[in-house]
Amino acid sequence: MDKVYFFKRQDELRSLTVTLLVLTVIGSMGVACMGGVATGLWHYQLVTTSGGTVEMETLRPVVIMGASASLALTLLVVLVRLILLHFSRSSTRRFFNARDIVDEAEHSTLGTADQRLLNVVEEMSLAAAFPRPHVFVLDDDSTINSFALARGSRNSIIGITAGARDRLARDELQAMIAHELAHLDNGDAAINIRLFALIYGFRWLYDFSVAVIGYPMRKVEWPAGFVIGAWLTFVFGVFFVLGLFGVAAARIMQAAIARQREYLADASAVQFTRATRGLLGALGKAGECEQDRKHRPTHTTAFMMFVSPYRARSWVFRTHPKIEQRIEATVAMAPGLRAPQSEDLAKAHS
Repeated sequence: MDKVYFFKRQDELRSLTVTLLVLTVIGSMGVACMGGVATGLWHYQLVTTSGGTVEMETLRPVVIMGASASLALTLLVVLVRLILLHFSRSSTRRFFNARDIVDEAEHSTLGTADQRLLNVVEEMSLAAAFPRPHVFVLDDDSTINSFALARGSRNSIIGITAGARDRLARDELQAMIAHELAHLDNGDAAINIRLFALIYGFRWLYDFSVAVIGYPMRKVEWPAGFVIGAWLTFVFGVFFVLGLFGVAAARIMQAAIARQREYLADASAVQFTRATRGLLGALGKAGECEQDRKHRPTHTTAFMMFVSPYRARSWVFRTHPKIEQRIEATVAMAPGLRAPQSEDLAKAHS
């Protein structure tokens, strides 16, 4: 293996992530500015419709007030969403219907599969020089997947499906755990949750305009409700468009950052395990495994999973690179090593 390649790869990906985060902040400020412009246009429409004239001296403070209000409300929604996404061990247990095997190990003897998993987590934590996280097992999920959550290095959480625990070989399980530890060590879990909250921060404009426009259409009888709704669409339509733009922009930026952080976590997993074969096997088996799209927790938190349980309609909204692309990037870290083939995966499953 090229001993330098994955370090170079990590540096490149970290640099790209910083660039994307800067663009996200710029986009956030842009949405706030457009909120000011939208408020100004709304004020202009109301005044001119009533036969008045708009002076620049009166329009400027309206625009500033609109931009400030848009930014303040966006930050407020982001803060509330961050509080709601503040996963603790008890909330993780409820949300994912999962067991904390670290707690169980302190009070009883673990089963063979759970003990092997806990041993692997302890081994990889030592390799990554990272405090051992709490380990949750999703017993009702037979797919091959995992996730990482963080509230600080000493309160971090790794979740793994029963399918991954039972169906992965030891070196593959090591690679999957190393991948999740890399997310924790690199701060990816915190970045993803903050970006997810930012999406909801942008969405309030869209939700507000839809609620205002749709209310008379639902509550007022025809044709008065339609007429009122059409007039409100004319007045609040710009907020609707602005909200759509903000949500789309935030989702695109979150997906772009998340894709790069997946590559970074893969490179870090190779660093921690000092091998690529385990990661290639885990990726190959996860790709061959049909993910459970109806399982609500994994669908809701798809952006933080080892592999996404669903596929976005457009690549710009995908939070994960394609499995084939991740395998190619991993193979590139070990020249001469071939990617796992379908027949290899079939033998591994048997």
